[in-house]
Amino acid sequence: MCDDRPGHKVRNTSTSGQNVEVSDVDAPRESANATAIESGQETAQKTESAVTHVESDTRTSARGRRRRPSIEMVLISAGLAIGLMMVILGLMSATTGRDALGYPDEIIEVSPAPNDRQVLSQTEISVDLIDGYEAEIILDDITIPTTRLEDASPQDVKPGQQIELPKTAIYDQGNSLIRFEPTEGAAVERYDVGVHRVTVLFWKIEEGRTTARSFSWSFEVL
Repeated sequence: MCDDRPGHKVRNTSTSGQNVEVSDVDAPRESANATAIESGQETAQKTESAVTHVESDTRTSARGRRRRPSIEMVLISAGLAIGLMMVILGLMSATTGRDALGYPDEIIEVSPAPNDRQVLSQTEISVDLIDGYEAEIILDDITIPTTRLEDASPQDVKPGQQIELPKTAIYDQGNSLIRFEPTEGAAVERYDVGVHRVTVLFWKIEEGRTTARSFSWSFEVL
């Protein structure tokens, strides 16, 4: 059954003052459009919120990854720290080693070394001096006679010929070195087991023995 009733018209007055007729047939259509727009806006808002949440999670995850160092980086850092420590300790040992032995500036090296505890009974004692210095050795309060090397060598020595040196301390002025080896017939023939003390007197040759200074150290015989 058809509805032949005429559609109602609604008169609307625009802001320009003109009258506009709106059919009541168009009203549902406009309502549907408004609903669709509102639904689209809600969907867009939900999509934007989801994107923002994903971006926030991504940034948080990235920051978390940056904050946790890898095992490889930790191991490399530890290795570098240990290496640096070893270098520093080595430099400190090299710098303070001579000072710890207490050598005066005029003495380069002595043998046996101070506090050496593995010395044999007839080990040679030697003192290496800087140029221009002379010395003599006192072993356990016994002054060892000294012979200059040039005085002990014969004038007509042949190349390769062995020279029998006196059983005293030998001072080699060319090398600024004095040494003594315990042997039969010497002032000290051998060391007894235990601790022994050596004192070296040293002086500048041009100033003479009256200006002598001393340096003492000990070693132990097995």
